[in-house]
Amino acid sequence: MVATTLMKTARGTHVLDIHGFSSVRKKQCDADGFLYSPTFTGSDYVAAFVELVTEGAVAWARVGFGLVDQTTDETVPLFREKDPILFEASSEDTCTWGTGELARRSHLHAGSRYVLGDRLKIECVIDVCGDFLTFDDPPPTPSSGLPLLQQVGYGKGEPDVIIQVEGGTIGAYYCILDARAPGFLKHHIHTATARSDGKVQIFMDGGDMPAPSVWALVQFAYTDALPVLGGLDGAGHKAMIRHLLIAAERYGMGRLRAICERVLCKSLDVETVAATLAMADRHGFKKLSEACAEFMACP
Repeated sequence: MVATTLMKTARGTHVLDIHGFSSVRKKQCDADGFLYSPTFTGSDYVAAFVELVTEGAVAWARVGFGLVDQTTDETVPLFREKDPILFEASSEDTCTWGTGELARRSHLHAGSRYVLGDRLKIECVIDVCGDFLTFDDPPPTPSSGLPLLQQVGYGKGEPDVIIQVEGGTIGAYYCILDARAPGFLKHHIHTATARSDGKVQIFMDGGDMPAPSVWALVQFAYTDALPVLGGLDGAGHKAMIRHLLIAAERYGMGRLRAICERVLCKSLDVETVAATLAMADRHGFKKLSEACAEFMACP
């Protein structure tokens, strides 16, 4: 197979219309007048979170919240997660995501543009990632996989590198691997052979990196996006990201390294945090180590 990409997302928008906002605060708030989430607390802010409740479900999604200006009926965006977040319904740690500081409660007094007729409207926008995970931070030079695809006339010829993995092969262009994963060819040169048709064949065993992770790495080299693999539970998705993080460090893929470390920092849970910390310490991923230590220190 040859690396290709087709981006698909499904967007859902829901407006939470809170009638009798003042009475809700009086009945459900503590003595200082703040409405507390069951999990997150704060003294000066309204919090907003979404939870994946479908039993056994796993999904990657971006989450955004805003308040509806009821004088114009327009939404004022207040919180937006730039990275896709892994939601896992079966995990107490990763089934929810949101912010504990959506808006200061002092801004939500009766008569403000957000609270009219004793109603508060919070808009939640969720983009569920169907095929690929994209990331908003600017890529390094070369700017992305797409210009490289154009340079080599992607789709007009056969790939000149064949990566043999458990269960099949992955095709790629030498120039793209060399530019986007500079250490990949050097690291695997000892397993490379020249075929009679002029192509280079590289053999990788599962102990080095599982086949799905190899495919994901090649996809990223081409597109700056990570594929959403089907059939994986939350632990499986996290394992793939851990494999990619180690591979990115090994192959000199700085952007992929930063993305994977960031994603793992936001996907910690009690079942895997100890193993993740050990991996991070072993390979020198400082930000991930710090995030694991902070997570483990929380009650």
